[in-house]
Amino acid sequence: MKKLQFKKVMGVTMSLVLAMSLTACGTSSDNKNDTTGASAAAQTEAAAQTADSGAAAGAETVTLRLGHTQSTEHLINTSAENFAALVEERSGGAIHIDVYPSETLGTNTELAEACSEGDVDLYISATGQYTSRYTPFTIVEAFYMFRDLDHMMKFYDSDSHQTLVDGLAEACNVHILADLYYGARQMTTSGKALNTADDLAGLKMRAANEPLPIAAFTQLGASPTPIAYNETYLALQQHTVDGQENPPASISAMKFYEVQDYMNLTYHQFQMLSIFMSDTAMQKLTQEQIDIMYDCAREVAKEHNTKAIEEEQGYIEEIGNYSEIVEPDIESFREKIAPMYDQFKDQWVDGMYEAIQAM
Repeated sequence: MKKLQFKKVMGVTMSLVLAMSLTACGTSSDNKNDTTGASAAAQTEAAAQTADSGAAAGAETVTLRLGHTQSTEHLINTSAENFAALVEERSGGAIHIDVYPSETLGTNTELAEACSEGDVDLYISATGQYTSRYTPFTIVEAFYMFRDLDHMMKFYDSDSHQTLVDGLAEACNVHILADLYYGARQMTTSGKALNTADDLAGLKMRAANEPLPIAAFTQLGASPTPIAYNETYLALQQHTVDGQENPPASISAMKFYEVQDYMNLTYHQFQMLSIFMSDTAMQKLTQEQIDIMYDCAREVAKEHNTKAIEEEQGYIEEIGNYSEIVEPDIESFREKIAPMYDQFKDQWVDGMYEAIQAM
């Protein structure tokens, strides 16, 4: 097992771990406390609407539903359960959250729509699910947008990221409570290792049903095939697709290594998942309860992110017991992806790409 590249790319300092406790409600600890639950205009409006009816809302237990697509064994589910328990404790039982893992309430696409419409109260996934309606957020989904984990976290702790969070709230009626580190996404394949970007030519790759992953695989010469997350194992087993891409923790939890020959350490995307809350759910709560939701989300995110970083190398080693670990020429991937950015720059906030690259 080769560890040097992983440690070089993922090198984590204490400041990085602390940075990962950030949420999308501000760019500093003090600022977050001042603006919790109201950083976006939509959040301010929601808080104002609930303030007058706070006594009524606090008089009885509010039950909220939280959906996500990860398995019960995944750290995301553990953190979702921890979040639910902490909210119930801090609210004195006034807020109860039921957690529904493994696409119980729907696929990522269905959950995103349901949360936006208020049919699901809380939802954990990538912001890519909302990029068809709020295109500026596609920038965080672009392959090789971030050099490494540290670079990504600098962005998530910046005013530029807060601009996207506020825009998303206004466009899609959802509010980001906190961000959870999902991992460095790697590509797995059967029958063919990826030593350079050219090796992707002609391969059918499972892709999330989002604009950026589809465009990225097309740019790399592969044939992107949108398949629901929980249907991916069967698609790989039946050779409907030749490969897929996910963080090591997800590859392990879903046992994709059982039906793939290679895990190629492409590090093409360092990714966060967000805890989304619908406008409708927020309007059920008092301002004090909204503050509790944000505070608990930040606290759980800090613990989650530390653990997720610590565990990632272990998952790579575990997968290496079943699949061959390949360390490809990453620069060849970067060079081949670069022209794709021009297709999306007109959808991004003016100057944001340049700001990210300067961080």
